[in-house]
Amino acid sequence: MKKLGVLVRGAGWVAGEHIKAYMANPNTELKVVDSRLQSELDEKKSACGLDCELTVDLYEEHLTRDDIDLVSICTISCEHTREAIQAANAGKHVFIEKPVSVTLDELRNLRDAVEANGVAAAAGFVVRFYPLIRNIRKIVDEGTIGDVFYGGCDYWHEIKGEWKTSPEKAGSSLLMGGCHSMDTLQWLMDSEITEVTAYSCNPARRKDFEYDPNIVVNLKFANGRIGRVACSIECNMPYVFHLELKGTDGAIRNDKFFTTQIPHLQGWISIPCVGPDSPDVTHHPFDDEIDYFIDSVITDRIEADRAWRQALRVHEACFAADQSAGSGGTPIKLPIL
Repeated sequence: MKKLGVLVRGAGWVAGEHIKAYMANPNTELKVVDSRLQSELDEKKSACGLDCELTVDLYEEHLTRDDIDLVSICTISCEHTREAIQAANAGKHVFIEKPVSVTLDELRNLRDAVEANGVAAAAGFVVRFYPLIRNIRKIVDEGTIGDVFYGGCDYWHEIKGEWKTSPEKAGSSLLMGGCHSMDTLQWLMDSEITEVTAYSCNPARRKDFEYDPNIVVNLKFANGRIGRVACSIECNMPYVFHLELKGTDGAIRNDKFFTTQIPHLQGWISIPCVGPDSPDVTHHPFDDEIDYFIDSVITDRIEADRAWRQALRVHEACFAADQSAGSGGTPIKLPIL
């Protein structure tokens, strides 16, 4: 079987993990890494042992190549939609780091471009690929904690960087980081979000933020469940990705679960596997995430398209939450896309 030729656009921190994943996947061949900065390319060549083409700002030219089948977008957030639409219009499958868009109009345009060109697309929601999160989904699916009726997920991580504080470049607190919690919770609750109510507050200690870096979102799901997502990207503390699920027969809290299905159980049972407990991208399971996308492109487009629709709903929920917070907590019903 012919390998998929890959173009990685961008050569920053996250791009390095994409590069490693494509180099390790037996069904892909890394053809080119294209960046705006020669210094990034030089660093990645040394760090990853690259022997593919390394180019500065030749992205549009590369999209005309017949040997490029798939593009990974790893530039800054505000460039994701434009570059992904260019790739889709060129007939390339596209993997887009989160967020895929920083405005609702951009999201609509991206959705339409992917659909019109019949390509596969994926959003970089890497958290759901951690072994801990996969095992939690298995515990839920097997009914170990009964019927789940409530879920909560928090993203607490101080994020630094000039462009990351700008709404035009980063979008919002949720789009910058909290979307990971939104995606993880929607996936574990196994239902689409149908309504959000949110509140946010001004920067408390980081006056460089031009948008509210703290937000709390209450959620309703199509299956009747309820949930909550909280995000702070100016918090003065170590990184925390907090998760809790409550069911009729037990509960899950981070890396532990309790169930009344085990007679005489008195305390929590540990789930001993790697979870999302570090902001370091080298700790994230990008290889599993990208392998999953490649497999779905090759063998099961139905699964790839289903995951893409889920990603669109997560982004839609983030935009709705920002709208709700901006209006002082007005409930917003989905869909709004």
